Amino acid sequence: MTSAVAESQPTATTVAVRAEEVTKIYGVGEASVRALNDITVEFAAGHYTAIMGPSGSGKSTLMHIMAGLDKPTAGSASIDGVALEGLGERELTRLRRDRVGFVFQAYNLLPTLSAAENVALPLPGLRVITGTGAGASPSPHVTCA
Repeated sequence: MTSAVAESQPTATTVAVRAEEVTKIYGVGEASVRALNDITVEFAAGHYTAIMGPSGSGKSTLMHIMAGLDKPTAGSASIDGVALEGLGERELTRLRRDRVGFVFQAYNLLPTLSAAENVALPLPGLRVITGTGAGASPSPHVTCA
C-alpha cells in the first residue's frame, strides 16, 4: 500500500515545507533564549532557497524544526503537507528518508566507515563491497544487496 506522502508529486506551486507561527525557546527563566519568535514561512518544491543571517539568528533552528529534527516550543511544521506534530519517531524517520535531503554544517560521517560506505549507509537495499582476495578490485563499489 502506498502512503499519501509517497503519492504526492511536487510541482512548481507545491509547498515542500512550511512552518507556521513557530517559536523555539531554549532553557528556562532568566537563562532562556528565544531562537525563533512566531515565524511563518513556506518553501515551494522544485526551487532552491538560501536562508542567510548572522550567527545565532535562528537559521539552523528553523531548518531543524522544518525537517522534523527538533520540535518547536509553539507553532507547527509540515513536510509535503504532512504535519510533523504527533508523528512518532518511526514515521518521522520515514518521512525524512523519503522527502528530505540534508546537507549538514558538520559532516556527520561515521569515522569508522569509508566515504563510499557513509554515502551508501542510508540507501535502502545497497551495500558497499570492498575488494579483498585475489583479483578483487582495490576500490570499494556500491551494489544492490
